[in-house]
Amino acid sequence: MMILIPIALLGIDLMTLVLANSANDTLCKNCARAAANAKDSGSGMAAAVQIVQDFKNSAIIEKVGFDTSKFVYNDGKGAVITETVMLVNLPVVLPGMTPQVLFRARASQPVVGVSVAPV
Repeated sequence: MMILIPIALLGIDLMTLVLANSANDTLCKNCARAAANAKDSGSGMAAAVQIVQDFKNSAIIEKVGFDTSKFVYNDGKGAVITETVMLVNLPVVLPGMTPQVLFRARASQPVVGVSVAPV
């Protein structure tokens, strides 16, 4: 019976990690969509940063960020690439585990904010 308690606590941590990873993936995709709708690189990066700034932190999700060094607008294939970083606090820290986990997500979306010249 006593072995079930640590297993249940580990399950809480694992569920938290799965949900945080999903939230980071969704955030990154939303950043890429916002940047892809922009007309140029500067406004694309500003749109992506605004999406990250609008994200609500919690006791579990301590910090989110947009990695500007990995931002690519129109990579030659007509796509935008974004990368987000999320720092997650584990609700239950068991012995041998770190109290925080850092997630990175990368997303790519086709550029749609630039009109093509008529032929």
